[in-house]
Amino acid sequence: MPNTYLDKAIAAVPKFGERISLFTKKLRLAQYADGSIYDYRLKISQAVLYLNKLPDDFTQADIDSYLSMLLDRNRYSISHFKHTVFGLKDYYKVMGLKEPKGLVLPKVRKAKRLPRVLSQDQVARLIHMCDLYDKALLSTIYDCALRVSEACSLKWDDISFERQQLFVYQGKGKKDRIVPISGQLLILLRIFKKRFPSDDFVFKTHGRGVAPQPIKPGYVRVILKNALTKACYDRSITIHALRHSAASHLLENGESLLNVQKRLGHVRLTTTMVYLHVADIEPMKYVRLIDTIFPPKR
Repeated sequence: MPNTYLDKAIAAVPKFGERISLFTKKLRLAQYADGSIYDYRLKISQAVLYLNKLPDDFTQADIDSYLSMLLDRNRYSISHFKHTVFGLKDYYKVMGLKEPKGLVLPKVRKAKRLPRVLSQDQVARLIHMCDLYDKALLSTIYDCALRVSEACSLKWDDISFERQQLFVYQGKGKKDRIVPISGQLLILLRIFKKRFPSDDFVFKTHGRGVAPQPIKPGYVRVILKNALTKACYDRSITIHALRHSAASHLLENGESLLNVQKRLGHVRLTTTMVYLHVADIEPMKYVRLIDTIFPPKR
């Protein structure tokens, strides 16, 4: 029995199987990130399941009806709406059907929201409530300000215990970067490796009777939800909030904006500057230049 949106969509519209396979192949050839490919496949499958027809056959009325439904139902976020639009746009683009039958997709306006962050005490409590596996995973994401996809693809070869550095291979935008690791996290990771030995990926599934596999983002989210429950925190807090929290805490502890930009792997400094609005930074001392070159006489 089909259990994923993709399976259900193919069961409802059999020809969709061939189309989504071709779409996936074209995205890989165009070097789209794995996370984007996964998300687009999911969002398009949901649309196919709802409208019960191929994306190639969607009419303007179909699109308007589906997107209106997403906006009207509170359980769907603006992010869900946005990724659905982007997924459909790229589907028509790479499949050579940019605007079939005069189809027009709405422009997506970026919501200007400040990132949600936890305090350092809250992060400490969250991590303290975890067992070894969950503690190592969440600590690594927080300490190195990783994206969830970067944590899932992390390998032991990417960690230098001697240099106290972590190498992020092909992060967002296919960019590599090197980030520092705290000494206490390295101690924790050594203990973790003895308990969960692996020659490749750092974080793997460890269920009974099942061969270990590299973890997926959904697996990480379940771990976070469990930790939030134990700490009695709001379960709507996302795994990306740990990365947001890391950025603001770095600034609060005196890290320069440029260093935070490099650590997070942001292309533009303006992306990093948003954390200035949420970080609890002491007011700057204003420098009086004339007073510095002509000190007042006492």
